[in-house]
Amino acid sequence: MDIATNVPVMTNAAKIITDIAKFWDKTSLGWKEIWGQHIHHGYYEKEQDQYSISASLAQENLIDKLCLLLKPQSGDLLLDVGCGMGGSSIYLAKNFATRVTGISLSEAQLKIARQETKLQGLTSIEYKYDDAHYLRQFEDNTFDIVWSLESCEQFYDKSMFIKQALRVLKPGGKLMLATWCADREFYTGIQAKHYLSLCKAFDLPYMPSMAYYHKLIAEHFTVIVMQDWSENVKNSWQYGIEKLKTLSVWKLLRVGGFTGIKLISKLSLMSSAFKSGQIRYGVFIATKN
Repeated sequence: MDIATNVPVMTNAAKIITDIAKFWDKTSLGWKEIWGQHIHHGYYEKEQDQYSISASLAQENLIDKLCLLLKPQSGDLLLDVGCGMGGSSIYLAKNFATRVTGISLSEAQLKIARQETKLQGLTSIEYKYDDAHYLRQFEDNTFDIVWSLESCEQFYDKSMFIKQALRVLKPGGKLMLATWCADREFYTGIQAKHYLSLCKAFDLPYMPSMAYYHKLIAEHFTVIVMQDWSENVKNSWQYGIEKLKTLSVWKLLRVGGFTGIKLISKLSLMSSAFKSGQIRYGVFIATKN
């Protein structure tokens, strides 16, 4: 088996997008049960492991680290692409005084995000149903920041999203992209099978390498940051596995149906990929020329 990591491993784009929406509709409560409002990696310093700090603090650390590089300003208009249940949108609005619009393909996620935002009394955030490939609801030159935190891996056409981000950003605006990446351009044999299993487990059309992402972004932006945070985030998966094991079968069924039952094997698969180095955690920040 031979697989290039810069092309989709699934060919039906419309089906993939529908499947991704269904995946999050079914499993969002399950992810929330494990990691809380944030459904992204945590950032652990070298001396820390998954027992040193809480998962939520590690996740907030990751956002803080990204913002140290991104330098958002008070009042910036920020588009949170793939906003999940609103965790990042809320944190950015509260701690960096940004005005946030979050988008998702999952109505279940949007409902949870709106409820939590209302509970916290925040008026500087709104949520919309939209597709990252088109961003149909937004005019050109609208946002100061486009924020994509662990969402691009599920986009069928990465290039199309990059072009849409360019369109909706103001001149001088910034793109922040943090995403899972393959460690090479091409896999053969058992590594190709592992890569394909990861893509199918998490409904990922494909996971390009960091070098490929850099080339793709640099066609339209000036890349000012490219960093590999794999060593700092990999403990997140072990935490998730241990947390899932504390839940009963009935609890898993309640929060995610049979998809919830399968989460343990899925998390173990990704944890192993991070430990082996096959999957990397790429962080990119780029400015619109």
